[in-house]
Amino acid sequence: MSQPAMTDESLNRVKILQQEIEQLQGNLGTIEQQIGLISRVLSSLNDAIITQEELKNKKTGDDILVPIGGSNYILCTIKEPNNTFISIGSGISLHTEILNSEKRNKAQIENLDQNVNQLQEQYTQFNQMLNSRRQELLQIAQQYQILG
Repeated sequence: MSQPAMTDESLNRVKILQQEIEQLQGNLGTIEQQIGLISRVLSSLNDAIITQEELKNKKTGDDILVPIGGSNYILCTIKEPNNTFISIGSGISLHTEILNSEKRNKAQIENLDQNVNQLQEQYTQFNQMLNSRRQELLQIAQQYQILG
């Protein structure tokens, strides 16, 4: 039995599907990277909140372990337990009360959680589109007996 000849229309559709599949795979990879970056920022913010909570029970002259990243800590003596410095960007830090910085961190976490949820929704949509394109490509391949 001979295989049917592929029409120009089907060949063009295959090319379009291949391009769409590549683009969707790239989009999925980008979303995964963005979620990974946000996860690292969330971890850092959560570490800051834990340290801020610990500072609430300390007074001037007490010692505290301060996380410096990578599960590493340094021992510090507290000079001003109710004050922190927060980065406002471009290498500029602002001196503020610990409660203000804690509120700021919690607001950032809430905002980043919303971003992750939106990215996960986009990921699901792109993944569904990708599966749809792959299915259509498979159907064309089976129609023209390209696959066994």
